Amino acid sequence: MTNLSNFFNKAPLFIGLLLTATSFVVYPSANKPFLSNNVIEFKNSVYESYGQGNEKLILRFKEGSMNLDNRVINLIGDVEGTFNLDGKTFNLKTNGLRGNLLDKTISSKKSTLFKTEDIEIVSSDMEIAQTPLARIKIHFNNVNLDKINLGSKINKGKADEVELFLAKDLILMKGNAEFNDDNMKIISDEIHYDLSQDRVLKSVNSKIINNL
Repeated sequence: MTNLSNFFNKAPLFIGLLLTATSFVVYPSANKPFLSNNVIEFKNSVYESYGQGNEKLILRFKEGSMNLDNRVINLIGDVEGTFNLDGKTFNLKTNGLRGNLLDKTISSKKSTLFKTEDIEIVSSDMEIAQTPLARIKIHFNNVNLDKINLGSKINKGKADEVELFLAKDLILMKGNAEFNDDNMKIISDEIHYDLSQDRVLKSVNSKIINNL
């Protein structure tokens, strides 16, 4: 999943580019035309971006707007995103997305599905942010992990909060964290899980329940 980190590092670029839309309207300020409170509105729009090789990003949404003053983009209604990197596909579905060019964040306050071949996350919201070390962190609240790792014994999980660090293939689960496999359940205050190595690196105040 490291290449996805490189892709999201371009987030400020792809948010700021013009989208392909069936229609858009510019609303200038009534007092200072086109100097403040300027908004571009999009309808039934698609954003496409192509990188090296087969790298591709596609975002589809019904409505959206871009404020030219505070550099904030709001996508309204059903939003679907598809990312193709090195033969792998990443999917994002939510009911509204917000991008801020100034603080380099992408967020949704609505129910979100984030899915790859290895992991499937369903959450009440999501935020993608760039850390000071130029790493990408994705934060989810009220999380159900419907798939953890392809071929892993661990098949489900949940937590109050989940942080996904793409460059490190690392998942941090905090608050009522649970991992389930066919034979047992791990309940913990906090779980650190390495996706690439398919192993728990750390667990805090853990309890193991056998299902046998």
